Amino acid sequence: MKTKKIVALMLSLAMVLGAVAACSKDEAKDTTAAKADESAAKTEAPSETEAPVDTEAPSDTEAPSETEPAGPANGDLSQFTENAVAQDVADTGDTMMIYGWNDEFPGLVDKYWGGTYEKVLTESNSYQAKLDQVLASGEDAPDLFVCDADYATKYMNSTDTIAINDLGIAYAELGEMYTYTLQFAADDAGVIKGLAWQACPCGVFYNRTVAKETLGVSEPDEVQPFFATWDAFMDAAQKVSDASNGEKKIISGTDDIWRAILNSRTSGWIVNGKVNVDPVMGQYFDMARTLKDNNLTFESSQWGDVWTANMSNQSVLSYWGPMWLLNFCMGFQDDSNPTKGDWGLVKAPGDFFWGGTWMMASKYCDNKKTAADIMRAIALDEANLRDMTKTGEFVNSVSIMTDLASDSSYSVEYLGGQNPAAVLLAAATSIDNSTVGPNDQEINDAFNAVVTSYLAGEISSVSEAESVFAQNVAALGIV
Repeated sequence: MKTKKIVALMLSLAMVLGAVAACSKDEAKDTTAAKADESAAKTEAPSETEAPVDTEAPSDTEAPSETEPAGPANGDLSQFTENAVAQDVADTGDTMMIYGWNDEFPGLVDKYWGGTYEKVLTESNSYQAKLDQVLASGEDAPDLFVCDADYATKYMNSTDTIAINDLGIAYAELGEMYTYTLQFAADDAGVIKGLAWQACPCGVFYNRTVAKETLGVSEPDEVQPFFATWDAFMDAAQKVSDASNGEKKIISGTDDIWRAILNSRTSGWIVNGKVNVDPVMGQYFDMARTLKDNNLTFESSQWGDVWTANMSNQSVLSYWGPMWLLNFCMGFQDDSNPTKGDWGLVKAPGDFFWGGTWMMASKYCDNKKTAADIMRAIALDEANLRDMTKTGEFVNSVSIMTDLASDSSYSVEYLGGQNPAAVLLAAATSIDNSTVGPNDQEINDAFNAVVTSYLAGEISSVSEAESVFAQNVAALGIV
């Protein structure tokens, strides 16, 4: 870690004071992507850009497939490449420097490791730019930093990060981790370079009072059929609106369901060097159009004020996501949301994941022993992981979450005493991240910007939207 101490201290203080956490709360977990309007601004593209590869054009009415591909076998480390494990790892540098975008990771470091370190926090939309700057120059570069799922692959495949083997961590220590989290953490050669303490399988959090008022039922086993398939969901969307004379909606905005569809793809955004639109994403345009034309959402945007307000005013039936959404973004921790305990959890029409946080050491790390100690304390220590589950965290341990799924005494008060592990376990074991690429955050933003334009009538057809999307991705320099 190269450090000009006075400059580093000033930078650190400025970054900490300027840090903005997700969900407008300091303690919230920020996994939101960069604002869509940044992508929308890139509307001009080279005329020679090829149209998306789309070998199975969707029909106007067909819903996304409800059959998910089988996920990777958990505990199978044979697909990864292990380097020689460093022995007698030591610290040779100054005070440990940690980078992040909010206080969640430093809070875990404080709680489960407890040593002295310096932290630099950068607002999420500027975080990658800051990392790229310091990793390129080495000045004030971190020993240890964290990345979100949308761009973790970018840094795993970079020469700016080092293998966990270089920190003295052997793959034999990783047998309890969900394999998809290790796939995220591996470079193209299969070398694991990061560790995650959480897995992020998703479900549908629903408001019990709204469910009773609009669907006539409120318990999870009664509500589940309304989200069993995409057809059932679309029918339920109309039912919720009709039963409330349009005052309540099944979701706040169309983008509440987009990741559930995104993660049902069988192919990624870039295939053979060309922009690719998987058929289910083409079908998403049709679902979004139906929702808008029938006034079945409030047309809010994720992380916006309306979206956030609807979590607590009982005007929206469901929010879709992992446990961090419930724990950090719905206002229950600070009691700003009076509906705590009035929520339930059911499976989504298809298993999906959203987010996650990976720790990795930079090539400038001269505190390798400490970096390994922190990684082990947060992601591998069984007692610490079990402690995290007390607040509803879905930790990255197959055996712990399997135990909790069948534990009748385990529950989360935000969910009215329901056991979330029992609902999310199946999704966790079937997650497949084979469609994830290193530039997905930028591409996802570009896709959502085009969806917005299509729904606003600025783009007249799905085929035109897909073509504009391909041109905009090309304009980003990704292909």
